[in-house]
Amino acid sequence: MKLIQIKPEAVDVTWPYVKDLLEKPVKRNSGEFNLEDVKSWLLMGHMLLWVVANEKDGIVLAATTEIISYPRQKRLRVTLVGAKTGTMNKWLDYCWHKDSPLSQYAKENKVEKFEIQGREGWIRALFRHGFRKYLTILTKDVI
Repeated sequence: MKLIQIKPEAVDVTWPYVKDLLEKPVKRNSGEFNLEDVKSWLLMGHMLLWVVANEKDGIVLAATTEIISYPRQKRLRVTLVGAKTGTMNKWLDYCWHKDSPLSQYAKENKVEKFEIQGREGWIRALFRHGFRKYLTILTKDVI
């Protein structure tokens, strides 16, 4: 099992293998962006692409992150996570241990906290990794 950061210059080569995985979470947004926007942000380096793969299953997870600089703190926001069905037990613990490539990237960039926007189900999955519910985002269309 490997967690690999995909550099912007390698996004085009990797895209055919991850676009279907990323399409699932993109479809759950409220229309603020689409899959082509995500690819563009990755190519420009506004977001980073991460994949988890192993020899048996190939790529089982595709995720995107971005560094958010608040006035007093930097955070690494996980923006999209798409995975093959039934594989969470293969990659979840691996991604969040203190020596994972994701944690190392955060440390190298002087990030103080991880931040995740996601569905309620992520609370249960990530609680044991030290995540706590911070807020809930509600939206409404302007009429």
